[in-house]
Amino acid sequence: MRRADVLSLCVVIAGALLLPLGLRAINAVLPGAAAHSTYLPTIETPRPREPFDEAAAAALREAQPEFLVIGDSMAGIRIDPRHLSRVTGKSVAGLYEQGAPVAFWYLQLKNLVVGNGLNKVRGVVFFFRDDQLTTQVEVNGPVLDRVARDSEPELDRVLAAHRLGVFSDVHRTARSVYQFDLTRVWLEPRLIRAPTAFALRATSAFAPSATDNATTPEGLVNAVNTDLFALDKLRKFEAADLPQAEEEFLDFDVQVNRSLLPELMTLAESANIRLAFVRVQRRPEPNGPPEQSAALARYIEDLRTYVTTRGASFHDDRGDPDQPLSVYADGDHLRSDQRLPYTERFARSHAAFFQ
Repeated sequence: MRRADVLSLCVVIAGALLLPLGLRAINAVLPGAAAHSTYLPTIETPRPREPFDEAAAAALREAQPEFLVIGDSMAGIRIDPRHLSRVTGKSVAGLYEQGAPVAFWYLQLKNLVVGNGLNKVRGVVFFFRDDQLTTQVEVNGPVLDRVARDSEPELDRVLAAHRLGVFSDVHRTARSVYQFDLTRVWLEPRLIRAPTAFALRATSAFAPSATDNATTPEGLVNAVNTDLFALDKLRKFEAADLPQAEEEFLDFDVQVNRSLLPELMTLAESANIRLAFVRVQRRPEPNGPPEQSAALARYIEDLRTYVTTRGASFHDDRGDPDQPLSVYADGDHLRSDQRLPYTERFARSHAAFFQ
């Protein structure tokens, strides 16, 4: 290749790298209203966020519980924290959030327990289903706002690595240098309005005095773009219950390092807090416990070994004779009248944990 060709190629490459820096200047002139980088800067576009739940944090500081139970409705329908307090003689608080992902539990442990001045906490119990602790990594940022602080670097790192793989660090650097996420804040609304502007020009001969009214061409096209088919208006389809584990995700050694489980363990160890993990029994069959594949059985044993080796307790409810199909309501939820009996059995079987 001739020297001139090499020089030209270098100029093109340099231009491709430097010209996008001009976006930073445009971003400074056209900032997005109330938009700023969130606690997940690698994977989230700047957006307004809900405030941290200071009231919940203050209530926990006031209560100063000795033990906490964290989880979604699986924990909430099984453990009555007030009854558990009476039975064990220890103060217990329940941090329940229906449908909350593991990232929510991690932030609860980090910001409502470890980093919240709870000086008496001795143990935290997590209720989970099957492979939930290592495969439930993908999450929608706003769900976490109430329990997230302004900076959550470890959570950002794990979620980014799960979503972007080996390119997560490259993506983080590019976002910082070129600020393309801030560009999206002002560019996206203009792109959304572009079809409206085009349609208005096409119909201006027929409606020259149209105003922004739902009965005019402008109003109708605006409604289509902003009310009917905008991204945030699309209906979300969510399963009524957590799906069964998929075989391809049941290699524990692969999944654990892509999950938040190591961060949960490390966080608790740093605060000298004991952890207990309870696998709830999925909805059983009429004649016995739910079916379980060989791959899932291996996964559960590997999970048990992993957490117990690091000093945590582990209990598997599958096959519990006190949990036949008749005590279940919908999905994997127990009937409400089973909450106190389950709490009492739980206290007896975990008596050593509450010492």
